[in-house]
Amino acid sequence: PRKSVVTSIGCFQEELDLVDIWRVQNPITKSFTWSQKSPKIFCRLDYWLISNTLQDFVSSSCILPAIKTDHAAIVLDLTNKENQNRGPGIWKMNCSLLEDENYVNDVALKIPVWITEGEKDLTDNRSIWEWLKYNIRAHAIQYSIKKAQERNEKESPSKRNIPG
Repeated sequence: PRKSVVTSIGCFQEELDLVDIWRVQNPITKSFTWSQKSPKIFCRLDYWLISNTLQDFVSSSCILPAIKTDHAAIVLDLTNKENQNRGPGIWKMNCSLLEDENYVNDVALKIPVWITEGEKDLTDNRSIWEWLKYNIRAHAIQYSIKKAQERNEKESPSKRNIPG
């Protein structure tokens, strides 16, 4: 029965992308969260599972004795990452590009070129497909940036001689 519980927790962690933050930060430390006096038994029964993406917010973790219980406490020190430089974020396709005739024609012309490039260096169809999707995404991002810059220039008050 114990093995199935451990397996279930492992599946749960994997499915939800959770990590045992204390173990991540203390990979070789032996420490216990539960004990019994007679017979003497020490186990690590308690875990602090957090989302894998939140690891950077935990500056330290430790196991400390707790009052009036046979379980120890897992203590986390959290940091504020407000001032941390952020990456580009998640990109989401702007489907209105598919109504832009210039974009659609441009991609239609480039797809055969990207496929040919992929076939030169890649051996299987799955890799070529990933290469093609990568190029379409990169092109859509660049096209969207260019289009936004043009729109901003057009709408800018200084460009139209309107007092700001």
